[in-house]
Amino acid sequence: MSSFSEIVEFVKDDLIIVKKNIEELSKKESEYSEEISKRLSYVLSSPGKQLRPVITLICSKLFKKFDKENSLRMATAVELLHIATLIHDDTVDKADVRRGKATASNLWGSNIAVLLGDYVFATSAIFVCDTGNITLVKRFAETIVELSKGELFENIESNNLSLTKEKYYEKTYLKTASLFKTSSFSGSVIGNGSDEDIKNISDFGFHFGMAYQIQDDILDITSSKNKEGKPVFNDLSEGVITLPIILYLESEKYSNEIIKKFSIKEKEDLLKEIISSNSIEKSKEIVNFHYEKALKSLFSIPESKYRDILESIIRISKDRI
Repeated sequence: MSSFSEIVEFVKDDLIIVKKNIEELSKKESEYSEEISKRLSYVLSSPGKQLRPVITLICSKLFKKFDKENSLRMATAVELLHIATLIHDDTVDKADVRRGKATASNLWGSNIAVLLGDYVFATSAIFVCDTGNITLVKRFAETIVELSKGELFENIESNNLSLTKEKYYEKTYLKTASLFKTSSFSGSVIGNGSDEDIKNISDFGFHFGMAYQIQDDILDITSSKNKEGKPVFNDLSEGVITLPIILYLESEKYSNEIIKKFSIKEKEDLLKEIISSNSIEKSKEIVNFHYEKALKSLFSIPESKYRDILESIIRISKDRI
């Protein structure tokens, strides 16, 4: 398999049900309020790659005793949780566009956007509760806490050019790898994997998520194309300090006081210096480290076409840079 669209074909029928579950939310609200229904329909109608629900569905099929209904519930839940975090992130970041569309906060203001995000958050939890599995309920609640901590951390540490690699890694786990870990973990639990299998699949999700986000942070600096419908160089202009920036500043020993005074133009000059330095290559080495760890986590899982699919997801994602 050489593309994500080929991978989606293996769970196409399941994803149709996941999509239907999500569409039903806005339809249900139309009986109560057409205006609420329209707004929900808008924020729920622009799916991205659906990578997280795909991982949940694939991980549940790794083992022979998987519960199909619960795998569909969890796949729906992780996608709704991802959508909710995007709504809240865009609101906090005052983003105008996501995936080429105006954000909810841009269209209706931050109050409506936050409430829409809350609605989607809460609904995602209902799908998890419907699995009847307390282990999944607990992990899902932990994930919501972690995602919230990650967003809080990013905002509190905005423009902090003294941010350490260790703190950056922690934030990367909280904001991104946490949900990938939960997507993988929940699939393996639903698939009735052994304790060792569940640990290895969780490790896969953790390392994949770390690699995926660091890779996105590199692409924000190096790509000439838009990322998720947002402009490149978006991170630094929004005060988000990422790994290539940290590695460059460590090597150059910039004064934090001087950098605080940088204008947008000077920040653009800084980014050009980062691109021409070795901090991008160093960051890529860390991305490759996590992708390799994700791959190794799968080695003890019984061979099957579904394990092959997870390995393909790693390879396809790795090829983004």
